Amino acid sequence: MLYLPSLHPSARFNFNLAPIFRAGALIQDESFAASAKVTTHLTASAARRGLRCFEFLTRLGCSIDHGDAVEVLSDFVETELEEYPREVARLYEVGSRTLSHAAELCRDVAAGQAREAEAKTVV
Repeated sequence: MLYLPSLHPSARFNFNLAPIFRAGALIQDESFAASAKVTTHLTASAARRGLRCFEFLTRLGCSIDHGDAVEVLSDFVETELEEYPREVARLYEVGSRTLSHAAELCRDVAAGQAREAEAKTVV
């Protein structure tokens, strides 16, 4: 059977890729989990905002009969001005925690690879 030179059965690699692949898989798993967490928080934020808008429209519809539409509108604007910064702060907090965790993970992976490389050079 003919083999290409690069695929010859006796070819040997002088490096070990397993730790790199493990680290990559670990980082990929963490990034998927972080993405899911951020998506969950964004969805919850959108749901809360949607409920506030639906409540506003309901109150606005009822206010037409009572003649206090301006008050309902001003209440909605005031509530949104209070809630929007809170929603953004929640999202930034989740993003900050996620990035902090990712940085810690990368430091651990780099430290592990440095220890492995150090052990190989000492031997």
